[in-house]
Amino acid sequence: MFSNSSLGIDFRPHHLILTLLKRSFRRIRLVDYEIHALVSENQREEREAQILNLINTFISKHHLGKEKISISIPREKAMVRFITLPIAAKENLRKVMEYEVSQYTPFERGEVYFDYQILKVEKEGLHLFAVFMKKIEVDFYLLLLKKIGIEPISIQIPTVGALNLFYFNEGPNRDEISVLLDMAEPFFEMNLLQGEDWQESFHLPLPREKKELKILDTFKRSGLKEESFSKSDFFVYGLDTDEMLLAALKELNPIKAVSPPPLNRIEIGEGSPIPYKIYPSIGVPLKGLVRTSLDLNLLPFEMRKKVRQIGRLLLIILAFLAVLLTLTWGGGTFIQYRNELATVNAEVKKRRPEVEALEKLQKQKDLCCKETSELDQIRLGEISKIKMLEELTKILPETVWIWNLKYNGKEVELSGFADSASDLIPLLDRSPLFEKVEFLAPVTKEIQMRGAENREKERFRIKMRLEGRR
Repeated sequence: MFSNSSLGIDFRPHHLILTLLKRSFRRIRLVDYEIHALVSENQREEREAQILNLINTFISKHHLGKEKISISIPREKAMVRFITLPIAAKENLRKVMEYEVSQYTPFERGEVYFDYQILKVEKEGLHLFAVFMKKIEVDFYLLLLKKIGIEPISIQIPTVGALNLFYFNEGPNRDEISVLLDMAEPFFEMNLLQGEDWQESFHLPLPREKKELKILDTFKRSGLKEESFSKSDFFVYGLDTDEMLLAALKELNPIKAVSPPPLNRIEIGEGSPIPYKIYPSIGVPLKGLVRTSLDLNLLPFEMRKKVRQIGRLLLIILAFLAVLLTLTWGGGTFIQYRNELATVNAEVKKRRPEVEALEKLQKQKDLCCKETSELDQIRLGEISKIKMLEELTKILPETVWIWNLKYNGKEVELSGFADSASDLIPLLDRSPLFEKVEFLAPVTKEIQMRGAENREKERFRIKMRLEGRR
């Protein structure tokens, strides 16, 4: 309960990363870490058994308790948004965000867990970073860990772990741009900081060749002023970082410097290599030891509330023990002791019905969760919206700009601009996800200004059905 150790469990699509941090008087030490390749997600039972066995073995190896465990869920399963809201929304911000879920995601508000971080408060509004994730995804990991008696104190995404570790190691330079680049094929993630201000986050597919050019192109499209490029430091990490990529990035202009991220406040075992490849994973358990800069937590709100209630109950118990020990140590009389004991017994008796009622509610909740999980499994037959968006990202050329996407469960409508709208019909028609692809309106040409250039683009509206939908 008062442990100075914290365990991080980082779930990746193909790996499980376990990290153990321990807090000492002067700094935090990386006690141990393990990276394990996992069997395919198609082998669900074998994969779950492998994960639970690896976690149990690691906990037993270090004789750990299960009260300070934080987990991270793959970035691919989350939707992130930078949002600006009126300043008046601050008083009831969570309710406002909950009401607006369908505006920021393709899901309904009852389908997701979410959390947010206030980045800046200005007169014109609140600037937030928000993370949304489907309940079925989060509940899968919670139910899996529950099988071995683990209830995590926080649920993060790798982005949060990496940024918290970067801030903890005092990485941001006040006058320059810091670019955190996480290489985890087939994607890369780029987070831009201007000083200590988090400006932008990109999570995009990574080509197999000329990766550095795709990275640079993304950086140049970030909205930063061109004179800021030469002041930009790239900090590169991730499971798929290699020397060839680092060398290619160092040769690019106008990047100022390319280096691993700072780890100066984390003590690594003497003679051990510095594990930059698992930089986000090291940041996951940090929340259990220090107050982190980002407090994003996708743990269901009622579970966080439950933790606070347990803490309050513990405080009451400790307060009672302190009173009892004080009376004994001070040589209190038998009558005083008896009165205190009678008071406690009366309180216990008074609270017993409430405890029994709570236990009954907990059983009902567990039953409802089980039924909900079964219903969600049935609904998995529907084509995932994330899968649909991923397919569009893969097949549409980079020159296409989609400014509006509508999906009603049967049909998808795309509106946007392209160099050649007619080329999009065969591209979409060849996809195994779409059928009956057709224009909804005549294609029109428009002139768009980009920098000093005028480019002619074709405005289009396309309608298509999801394969198998009638």
